[in-house]
Order: sequence, then structure tokens, then C-alpha cells
Amino acid sequence: MHHSVLDQLQIFERLPNAEVQQLLEAGVVETHPAGSIILNERDQPHSLYIVLEGKAEAFLPKTPERFTAVQLSELAPGQCFAEYAFIDQQPASASIRALTDARVFCISYDTLHSLLDTKPAVASILYSNLLGVLVKRLRASNAELDLFTLAF
Repeated sequence: MHHSVLDQLQIFERLPNAEVQQLLEAGVVETHPAGSIILNERDQPHSLYIVLEGKAEAFLPKTPERFTAVQLSELAPGQCFAEYAFIDQQPASASIRALTDARVFCISYDTLHSLLDTKPAVASILYSNLLGVLVKRLRASNAELDLFTLAF
């Protein structure tokens, strides 16, 4: 697999090349046609996903309790999803749909945990990187919700 997108991922920053290579070899690439659901809200994910090609969206689907679907974010190449469940082992908090034909890299949580359990230094880097991804996403969300800011 060509790793150009994966080599630039924030989630893999500062990881030793040998560990990145080990993770890449342990994962698989899935192809999803435009409009297909990759992950359903409330499902229990078992993998961390990274968009390689195409675009996807995170959204909250229409349900009996939710009168309309709510788009949360668009995911471009290099962005990951299902990282919340990796951290807290809870069901997916949103659904993910391919907006275009998409290729997605998947690596199982078991593989990640196995590596992290045996290599504390790698675990420290990966968790720090995941925290950076989550904080960046939270800051972007906060900026979108800040209705009281005027652009001058």
C-alpha cells in the first residue's frame, strides 16, 4: 500500500518508523461506494478508521427521537473516526457515510492495544496524538458554535 496520506497523519506523528510500519501492515484497506454507511451510530466499533481517498461525513441519523438527520462534520483524506470508542469502549456516537467513493484504512483495536500494552513509549505518543486530534476537533466545533463572534 502507498502510505503518502498515512505518513502525514497527526495520529502517527513522532512514532518510530518501525511501529508505524507494524501498524500499517496490521491494517486493511476497505472500499466504500458513495452513499454507503461505513459505521452506524450506537454500533460497537472494533477498529480505528482513517480516510485515505474520497470524503465521508459524520452525522446523527434521523430516529424516532431525532426528527431530522444532523450533519456533524466532513471527513477528508487523513482524518480518522471511531477514535472515541477506542478510548472509552462505548458505542459509536455518530454514523459515518461515504460521500464519494472512498478508501478507508482500518486497524483493529485489539492490534492497537496489543502494541500499546507492550510498548509504553509508543502508547504515550499515540495517546498524545489522539488527544491532539480530539482537541483540534473540539476547538473547531466550539468555533462553529460561537454565535456571538463577529468577523470584522
